[in-house]
Amino acid sequence: MSLKSVLAVNMAIVVLESFLYALLLVSTSTTLYLRFSRHDVPKLLVWNPVVLFTVTISITSGAHWILTVVRFFNAFLGVDAVRFYLDHSYGTDIARNLLTLISILIGDAAIIHRLWLIWNLSLPVIIVPVLTWVGFLVIQCEIIYVYAQPVAVFARGASWLKANWILLLVTNVYCTGLIIWKIWKTKRTAEHLLGDGTFVPVLIILLESAAVWTIWGLFFAVATEVGSLLLFIVGDLSPTIVGLVNMAIYLRVELQCTRPQGSDSSGVAMTSSASILAPNIPYYVNRVSAQNARSAT
Repeated sequence: MSLKSVLAVNMAIVVLESFLYALLLVSTSTTLYLRFSRHDVPKLLVWNPVVLFTVTISITSGAHWILTVVRFFNAFLGVDAVRFYLDHSYGTDIARNLLTLISILIGDAAIIHRLWLIWNLSLPVIIVPVLTWVGFLVIQCEIIYVYAQPVAVFARGASWLKANWILLLVTNVYCTGLIIWKIWKTKRTAEHLLGDGTFVPVLIILLESAAVWTIWGLFFAVATEVGSLLLFIVGDLSPTIVGLVNMAIYLRVELQCTRPQGSDSSGVAMTSSASILAPNIPYYVNRVSAQNARSAT
């Protein structure tokens, strides 16, 4: 690998992560402001798992960004910047890897929690993603240990990395697929109860967020397979990407909640897509399911 390429990639990481973290910080601040400023939000729902996921991912992403900047200055103020960047046994690098692990675990926990809610707190539905989540945790801990050893980066851990991202993709595709299927199934008979077109924006938001993370995982897998330095960019930007993917959902929900809800000719308020993605989503989805069950009998 070219020495100039190593420096160029790490300089690009600093610039890109700074830009993405700024976007995440603005998105998080806007989301929390909209949530806390709304008078229609019960106090018990203000600090729900969604808010906790949002704040925690922002904190871990911020800590990762700070260490990236510190590592950048340590490299260029030292004797050999290239050697510094290729040695992943330094404390700052180990800490950054741990923060990446925590951020991804939180992001996956958020989507598993979303699946659990939509399926009316069904434990059997989340068995598979919970197992892949635990598997990712175990493998990632092994990767952090292996990469902390003073050995060339591409000579070790490639199979672990591929297995790791396969588990991530399985978790994301499985959860998103079941969420979309449940909502789509509910949509077919929900127009008379919640209004026509209510669920379409929900499906679009979920599909867009899932697509970004899936493409990101595939990009990392390809970069690992070909031994490209781009895998460092994908890996180091993962915490902020996880945050932005989740924030894209929460921010759009809060923005739609600020819009006045319409009403039909009978004066009944129409439910917005934001309500369906909000913490009370089981009420709407399972309300339709119960209605269907009564109709069948």
